[in-house]
Amino acid sequence: MTTPADRHTNSAISHELLKQLAYNEKMAELGRISAGVVHELNAPLSVIVSASQMIMREEGVPEFVREMIERINTEAQRLSQMTRGILNFSSHEEVGGAADVNLTVEFVLDFLCYEADRRGVSLMRRLDHRLPVVRVDGNLLKQIVINIVMNALQAMEAEGGRLLVESRAVNSSEVCIVIADTGPGIADAALARIFEPYFTTKRPGEGTGLGLFVTRTLVENLGGRIEVSSSLGEGTSFTVTLPAEEQG
Repeated sequence: MTTPADRHTNSAISHELLKQLAYNEKMAELGRISAGVVHELNAPLSVIVSASQMIMREEGVPEFVREMIERINTEAQRLSQMTRGILNFSSHEEVGGAADVNLTVEFVLDFLCYEADRRGVSLMRRLDHRLPVVRVDGNLLKQIVINIVMNALQAMEAEGGRLLVESRAVNSSEVCIVIADTGPGIADAALARIFEPYFTTKRPGEGTGLGLFVTRTLVENLGGRIEVSSSLGEGTSFTVTLPAEEQG
C-alpha cells in the first residue's frame, strides 16, 4: 500500500526529474547555438593567426611590436584550440571503444584552465605515459573527469588552492585517475551520501545534486569503480579505476 509519505517522496522525485529534464533541454539548445557561434569564431581566429605569423616573418619589425604580435598569435591559437575542444566535447558521436587516459586528462585541464584561473586554483598533472588505453568511450571518459574536476573547482572557489590529476596503473588490467584537491574537505555525514541522487552541499541554485550520481553511474556502467576520501580542512581525493585494454 502506498503511504502519504511515499506519495510525497515520489512527487518530490518527479518534480526534481521534471526540472532536470527541462534543464537538460535548455542546455541542449544552448549547445546547438554555441556550435554555430564557435564556427563563426574560428574564421576570424584563423585570419588572426595567419596574419600574425606573416608579420613575424617580416624583417625590420621592432622588437616590442614583435612581442605583441607573438602574444596575439599565442592567444588566438589558444582560443582556436578551446573552440575545437568545445565542438569535440559537445558532439554526440561516439569516439570509439578505447581511450587514452592521459590525452583525456590533458584535454580536460586545458579545457577548464580558464575556470581554474578564475577561481585562483592551480592545475597540476602527474601522468604515466606508459599506460595502456582503457576500454571506454572517450567522450564518456571526458564527462567523468570534467564532472569531478568542476566539483573540485567549485569547492575551492572561495579561497583557491591546488588540484592534482594523476594517472597510474593499478595492475596489469586496470588504470586509475586520481583527482585530488586542497579544498575544505567533506564532513563524514555528507561523504557517506555524496553519490546519492539529488544530494548536494551547495547553496540553492548552484547544483542539482546529480553530478556525482551521474559520474558514479557512468563509471560503473563502463565496468569501473569510483572511490572518494576526504579530510576536513585538508582536501578531497577521487579515484576512478577503469579496465585497461589487453596488451597483445
